[in-house]
Amino acid sequence: MYMEDEKIIALFFQRSEMALEQVRKKYGGLCAAVAGRILSDARDIEECVTDTWLRMWRSIPPERPASLKAYAARIARNLALDRYAYNTAERRNSALTEAFEELAGALGQEADRAEMLEGEAFRQLLNGFLKELNRKARIYFVRRYWYGESVKEIAESCGCSEEAVKSSLFRSRGKLRDTLAKEGLHV
Repeated sequence: MYMEDEKIIALFFQRSEMALEQVRKKYGGLCAAVAGRILSDARDIEECVTDTWLRMWRSIPPERPASLKAYAARIARNLALDRYAYNTAERRNSALTEAFEELAGALGQEADRAEMLEGEAFRQLLNGFLKELNRKARIYFVRRYWYGESVKEIAESCGCSEEAVKSSLFRSRGKLRDTLAKEGLHV
């Protein structure tokens, strides 16, 4: 049985190393899976997971995450993306790179995009956008652009054709572009 998140966070605030042991037991598999969707090398994945615990140790306190699960997954994902960028600085051919290139058109110009992606207002806008999508479209969008799954993987796991996934993603990117334009964020 796993310890409740609130108790694990309390251990972090007490600076007890038991917090790391508990978060590792409870969310180690999740963090490895998140990093594994982005990275292919087992050593890189392991390093990202280990670095996740270090980042959590350094950031809690003062942070008090509302969801420890989401907090750990976000840190693991960001670390994996950083590692991926480092590993592929010259190579541009994976499913994740393709996914980012697809999404780039909906997000606007490079300079504006970097600033936009960091803002809390953008996070709220994106969450609102996702809530407006129907369930299937939201699943496809998140699996493609958050987890970096290929269109083929999404189609196989959702029991639909690749064309259905591609079509849904195309429409969703258009809706995102329209949403951003309404907010004055798309150039």
